[in-house]
Amino acid sequence: MRQLCADETTENRWLLLDGPVDTLWVENMNSLLDDNKLLTLINGDRIALPNNVRLLFEVENLSVASPATVSRTGMIYMDVNQHGYLPYFNSWVA
Repeated sequence: MRQLCADETTENRWLLLDGPVDTLWVENMNSLLDDNKLLTLINGDRIALPNNVRLLFEVENLSVASPATVSRTGMIYMDVNQHGYLPYFNSWVA
């Protein structure tokens, strides 16, 4: 993330974060997701999120996410039962 945010290119960049939401780290993301766009690490380092960098969270559920975190993001719900096996098959053979 540090390298992605330090890159001075103006083309759009996406960072995909795939995994479970954990209460220990997701609350630290709130300052990154609000207007400050600043991530403060445990060691005191700060990483500013440029306007051309976007974050995409792919999570199974939001059971431990706070309302503050949920309100700072846009949500898209996709029910796996409605899609069936075809997306998995197509990604495997591609």
